Amino acid sequence: MERRTLLQLLMLGAGAGISASAVDTLHAGLRQITGHATENGVNDWEQTAWDYAQGVWTEPSGSRIAELAGDIRDLSHGLTRTQVSAERATLLRVYAQLAAFMAFDLAESSSARACWRSWRAARSAADASGDRELSVWVRAGEASQSFYLRRLGPAAETLVEEAVHLADDRPCLGLAEALKTRSRILATHGRIDLARKALDGFRDVYERLPVSVTNDHISVWGMPLEGIQYAEAFVLTMMGEGRAAAPMLEHALASCPQEKAGGRANIGLIQAWGLVQDRDVSEGLGHALDITASLPVTAARRKIVREIVTALPERARTLPAARELHALTVGDRPA
Repeated sequence: MERRTLLQLLMLGAGAGISASAVDTLHAGLRQITGHATENGVNDWEQTAWDYAQGVWTEPSGSRIAELAGDIRDLSHGLTRTQVSAERATLLRVYAQLAAFMAFDLAESSSARACWRSWRAARSAADASGDRELSVWVRAGEASQSFYLRRLGPAAETLVEEAVHLADDRPCLGLAEALKTRSRILATHGRIDLARKALDGFRDVYERLPVSVTNDHISVWGMPLEGIQYAEAFVLTMMGEGRAAAPMLEHALASCPQEKAGGRANIGLIQAWGLVQDRDVSEGLGHALDITASLPVTAARRKIVREIVTALPERARTLPAARELHALTVGDRPA
């Protein structure tokens, strides 16, 4: 194993294309030389999960699957050798996080079935860890992806209800995420009054979140003000209130870090959607095309593009720009 990894490093140079777990394999013999353990301890694994969490919204979708797979494999081996209950609980928490991060990437680069299986593993590990807030967050994350990918059946609604039930009105990131998705589902079904009620609950939870969450603008564990503004604007636009959403989107875009290129693109697409609703078709289509030309079309962006095309007046759907956008949704079927 060490020889194969060394050959890969020599061929690719500077570790290009080599996962972190492969580098660990290369140094596996160090223990025999120094007498000290080289494998990750509990604190190392927590740091690994934290490092991954910083890149969920800033790194290219699907770019970390190989590294995550290697780390999950190594963590699984570590779990089989760990008997201390407190350490096992921590490692299970890390396992749940890594499996969830894997699911985020699989949603964009593989089959939906692979994505759902990774979420299932994340739920199982989170529940086994005893960390209720993590169990809430995992279910909320899976519900959100189920919504974007148009997962067949009531999976998204069921996961939202499970997350809300587990949270038991205790303010946490997962509860806010679950209520955000609930408002989108309700708006999609035309249940406007209930969607507004869900948004009210979403804002209430946000106001009770700790500063460590609301001040985090980069990692997957944050929910800053621009995230709230974007979420509310999304639902308002779904309900045909693009004009009311416009100021929120302007503020969200001004506050969203440049590193979050995907998040900024999603905000821009909602702005384009609002323009189309307001019958500013040329500007809306042009704005949407500029955004989709520069970034991959993820499940979230495909959802918004589909809504933009649907909102077009009948006579505008044959425009070249409209056809180009529609092509991005071809083959997009419920998962």
